[in-house]
Amino acid sequence: MALAERTVNPLERSLRQASSDLAELGHRFAVVGGLAVSTWAEPRLTRDADLAVAVANDTEAESLVAALGDRGYSLIAAVEQTATGRLGTVRLVRREDGDGVVVDLLFASTGVEHEIVDGAVLTAVIPGLVLPVASVGHLIAMKLLARDDRHRPTDADDLTSLALAATDHDWEIARGAASLIEQRGYGRGRDLIGALSALRTATSRN
Repeated sequence: MALAERTVNPLERSLRQASSDLAELGHRFAVVGGLAVSTWAEPRLTRDADLAVAVANDTEAESLVAALGDRGYSLIAAVEQTATGRLGTVRLVRREDGDGVVVDLLFASTGVEHEIVDGAVLTAVIPGLVLPVASVGHLIAMKLLARDDRHRPTDADDLTSLALAATDHDWEIARGAASLIEQRGYGRGRDLIGALSALRTATSRN
């Protein structure tokens, strides 16, 4: 238990600070990634704070990154969404923390960041910390897009956990998000609708 607490506490501190900074800067966001999966499905340890952020364009995203730099964050990586040329994701750390917790901000990694933020649900991510969290349906679509069984074996487990927790409405959201991802050119050559159908069939309770 002590090990889990040492792992979680720095993450909680970084998440609290990042969510506070984004709110003060006037940017809407939603918790995604491992923390969001743990909120709705099977709890698991995660070392990063992943947040989808709604921005109008790359200029707004870059302005936000600069503003966060003024608040003590250092940019350690920026990932372009190659198919669209958009700024997909940035990785940040707070200089004063010194604990190595990475804050990933997703601006245009999936093409449905606005929908993810709009559909987020306020809930307790960590005891005492209520934040907007991406829906189960949106998390399924995101995981299908990013799935990498070779380098991230937890992706398959996350998808199974989310699928088992999904309601019919969640599956509708996932299908809608997968369709939009493909239509907007963010699909990375994957058959997301086919993968979604296969996942639902494989995890069906019937």
